[in-house]
Amino acid sequence: MDWWDKILNVLSLVLVVIQGLLAWALWSLRKQFVSAEHCDGKCAAMAEKHAALSQAQAQLEQAQKALPDADEVQAMAVQLAEIEGSIKAVMATVQGQAELMARIERPLNLLLEHHVRRGDR
Repeated sequence: MDWWDKILNVLSLVLVVIQGLLAWALWSLRKQFVSAEHCDGKCAAMAEKHAALSQAQAQLEQAQKALPDADEVQAMAVQLAEIEGSIKAVMATVQGQAELMARIERPLNLLLEHHVRRGDR
């Protein structure tokens, strides 16, 4: 029994050391995990951010619905091309009118000059 007593004493000492190591490990793990209050606070903050982002996303979706679709953009491009052609036609007409005015202006100036000089005599 003498050996058994020594073995039991050594085993109880080993068990105390193991229990001490387990207690230290559990105490160390306590610092690694988050407390419930801290987690609840962070969850509430994230919920607020999520709500704000959801609202912003809804606003963006509404704004996107107001934008013209591809067919409307194509129609606008066609209308702009037609307007561009009309503007070019008007510019050609204006240039033609300017040439006509220059052709009319030259004899008119000569007549005016003739009458002005005649009045000087």
